[in-house]
Amino acid sequence: MKPRIDTIAAYIKSQIINKVKPPPFFAISCDEFTNIVNCACVYVRYVSKDQIEEKILYLQSLTAGTKSDDVFDSINYLDWNKLIELCKEGARSGLTQKLRKNNPMPVNTDSVIHRQALASKHLLQNLRQTLDSAINVVNSRLFILLCEDLDFDHIVLLFHTEVRWLSEGNMLARFHELKDEVIRFLELKGKNDVLKMFSNEQFR
Repeated sequence: MKPRIDTIAAYIKSQIINKVKPPPFFAISCDEFTNIVNCACVYVRYVSKDQIEEKILYLQSLTAGTKSDDVFDSINYLDWNKLIELCKEGARSGLTQKLRKNNPMPVNTDSVIHRQALASKHLLQNLRQTLDSAINVVNSRLFILLCEDLDFDHIVLLFHTEVRWLSEGNMLARFHELKDEVIRFLELKGKNDVLKMFSNEQFR
């Protein structure tokens, strides 16, 4: 199975290379997820047939032996003179420094996601307490059975964490998808104090 996967990956990579090389310009976006997935990802954006396309150039788990040189070498088949924009997540990165060394002229931008992370790093205390209380109430076997009976994709809520913006987004997205079921469950459990907050239109 692994040889087949490697063959498919090599083919996809060759297709991307063939698409990236002809256009006169391209942009690069670098991100390092330091939460549970702990991986590095490099995206490339270019124009193909009058359409802007975005593809993954590099996606690899980060280990103790992984260096920025390894990541850079894996994408060093590109013509860096065509690089017009370099988007980064905001943290220092050896990879972005190497890219600037090969072409110091591209526009440098910080990811909007990173800015959102800085702005939303800390939830309002009363909002966080309400969310945590609801999740503690809802994450029970009864709620799981309710979601299973209704054939929902998710059966539990995710706890809020400040590890990274991604986990926070997952938690809020999951809660939004299940908000009606959460309210129904709180009504069944008689949790009127939490239900009062959740029924507020401004909160929802």
